[in-house]
Amino acid sequence: MSDGRRDVVVVGGGAAGMAAAWQLRDRDVLLLEENDVLGGRLKSHARGDYWLNLGGHMFPAEGARVRRLIEELGLETVAIPGSKTALSLDGKVYDARRIESYPFTLPLSVRERAALVRAGLTVRWKVMQYLAESRPKPGESETQRRARVSRFERDRTFRELLGRLPGKVDAIFTTAARRAPGEMDELSAAAGLQLFAANWAAKSGSGPVNLLGGSGRLGEAVRRRLGDRVVVGARVTSVEPDGDGAVVHYETADGPTKVAARRVVVATPAPVARTLVRGLPREVDRSLASVSYGSFVSMAVLTTEQGPMPWDDLYALLTPGRSFNMLFNHANPLRGQAARTNGGSLMCYAGGGPAAELLPLADAEIAQRFTQDLLRVYPQLQGRVAETVVQRWRYGNCWHAPHGDFDAVLRHNADRANPVQLAGDYFAEVSGTIEDATRSGAEAATAVALGLDPDLQPQ
Repeated sequence: MSDGRRDVVVVGGGAAGMAAAWQLRDRDVLLLEENDVLGGRLKSHARGDYWLNLGGHMFPAEGARVRRLIEELGLETVAIPGSKTALSLDGKVYDARRIESYPFTLPLSVRERAALVRAGLTVRWKVMQYLAESRPKPGESETQRRARVSRFERDRTFRELLGRLPGKVDAIFTTAARRAPGEMDELSAAAGLQLFAANWAAKSGSGPVNLLGGSGRLGEAVRRRLGDRVVVGARVTSVEPDGDGAVVHYETADGPTKVAARRVVVATPAPVARTLVRGLPREVDRSLASVSYGSFVSMAVLTTEQGPMPWDDLYALLTPGRSFNMLFNHANPLRGQAARTNGGSLMCYAGGGPAAELLPLADAEIAQRFTQDLLRVYPQLQGRVAETVVQRWRYGNCWHAPHGDFDAVLRHNADRANPVQLAGDYFAEVSGTIEDATRSGAEAATAVALGLDPDLQPQ
């Protein structure tokens, strides 16, 4: 069956695909998404006064491309007042707003304390270098800036940067690295440093925010506004360049279908793009292959407490030695805005090696392990867990491997004559974020629009 011909087909309804389709909404655009909802890792479920986030949840400060998309869709954000640097160690929660104090407050041996100071100073020094390197230079284009930044500390791993670490110090940094989600000897040094950069980069009042109502509201809004130009449950099987356009083959419950397009934006993880797009130049395929992905497993938790709890003032808690690496309090942005309502919403997160071990397990087994450790961190939750929802993310997040070369993909997208544009969080300079994905989708949309009408002015 044929679905005719379109100006543009966007493959993938995550942040990159939504940004591309939204920017091209004045064109004859079709957005194809394999799942039954848009949003990709921006997934959530509404639960009364609260929501259960299952994937991405922290949106960047004002001025970011994704914030512009949120505003255009009429959605509301809410500031995150709670601590993002809390730590659970040896059965106690430490809430330091400044992580520089941890060498003096955590229960460490003299050797561990000295090692944490040295590692902390190394990270702080390198983060400052990274932030300075990230600033544009006079006369430099954005593409040139990103290519330059992408080479910062790319030739060694995060483990090689920090060296051998003793006991609890190694556990702290290993657990933090899994937020990427990878292991210290997998991540480039830059990818590890980026995890700490936000602690020193944000100015007062300009930190990250949550999407009020849950991250999934972004996908809901795009689908509602684009209407029948969105097809969910559409599994794309191939994208084949055809003359000055391309043909997209996909399957729905009604059977196989194909649609011709003047331009196609493939907004999928890099390994998926490699399998879908036929005839990719060898150097582009090699660039895509250099992108590494880590899985993560999350569990959203609806709670039933009826008054203030010890975690109310925390947003993020690092949990070395547990089955999950981090605990997020997604009710924190609502605390202090009005009278505290009963209940709350938490999310357990496991990445890297622990996630790989959890992926083949049944949901019930994952929920049991996470819940047991959750109660060890906060015994006050005993009898107050009303609901748990487990989510697996095979392509949880990406980073550029040490010694990788991504320039061929950038050159491919810079050629507006190419009928197939690529987009995704892997266009990040270092490690993928919601902003990187959104920005790449918007840039692919601009290239598509200019390819269809060269007289247009870039957005």
